[in-house]
Amino acid sequence: MSDLELNINNLELEDNSFVVLPEGDYHFRVYSHEVVIATSDKLPPNTKQVVVTLEVPSAQGTAKVRHYLNIYKKALFAIRQFTDCIKLTEEHGKANINLDKMDGLTGVCHLISQVANSGNEYNRVDTLYAPSKAPLVTENDEAWEQFQTAQFAPIDPGVVNSPDMPL
Repeated sequence: MSDLELNINNLELEDNSFVVLPEGDYHFRVYSHEVVIATSDKLPPNTKQVVVTLEVPSAQGTAKVRHYLNIYKKALFAIRQFTDCIKLTEEHGKANINLDKMDGLTGVCHLISQVANSGNEYNRVDTLYAPSKAPLVTENDEAWEQFQTAQFAPIDPGVVNSPDMPL
């Protein structure tokens, strides 16, 4: 059998379920990011977008939530909120979106759940908190502490909690 053939008798399937968290404030870690050209017709043509995958541990399990940063003038406030949240803003106040330094940084956000046109429920980041304004998140403290002390697993494509991105 060639390498290109698939032997379905010995195929190991991954669990493709994902965790939808209840609305609330959560700690998160930037799991990964990808730079793409946005496909929305609501954005200027050829707008670059950074698709950031956040890893959000909780008592219900660890959710992976996509957050979208559109790189164009009218959306610069959102980039600034994100870089402030993960402490990537330089001391002199400039937002620094150095992608090489983003993965692994942490912050606090408020998640809400929404239902996509397909009927699937997913989480969306509603608010990103600057460190000085972040609420005290105690509900998931144990999950966050276990998450912080565990070795971070190698990044894999995994299942991401978003209805509009193909897996």
